[in-house]
Amino acid sequence: METTETTETVNVVPIHYNPNQLVTYKVIDNANITYPTVKVVDLEWDLENYRYKAKQYSEYYSKVTQLEERLADYLEMDSEDIVSDICSIFGFNPTKEIEFEATATITGTVTVPLSELAEFDIDSMDLSLSVDSYSYEINADAEVDNISTL
Repeated sequence: METTETTETVNVVPIHYNPNQLVTYKVIDNANITYPTVKVVDLEWDLENYRYKAKQYSEYYSKVTQLEERLADYLEMDSEDIVSDICSIFGFNPTKEIEFEATATITGTVTVPLSELAEFDIDSMDLSLSVDSYSYEINADAEVDNISTL
């Protein structure tokens, strides 16, 4: 009869696990050897930080390798293409602010009750404008220079 072994990872805390247990381990730092004693939970924290930093280093190293592979191509490219390529490798999306000025002619009608027509002054009307862009982030101020009746 054949038996098969299965290896499954189960998120069940073993009965003998004690996060506050003291552990002594060996640290080799150049020629210095030490044996610090720490709690298991502190050691786990250090290991998790190491895993995170190792992952970051691996991603960074991969990007640097891509740059090294493309260095020869950069000699034949325009600086704008080089910057664009480097930004795509590192996931940057740089922006540039472009200042603009626009002139607009706005016509409209305002409905004024006849009882208020004598006191109505077109200059006292508060006209506000807004500028929107569907594709880009925009920040604009609008100013009404003059307003008159036709």
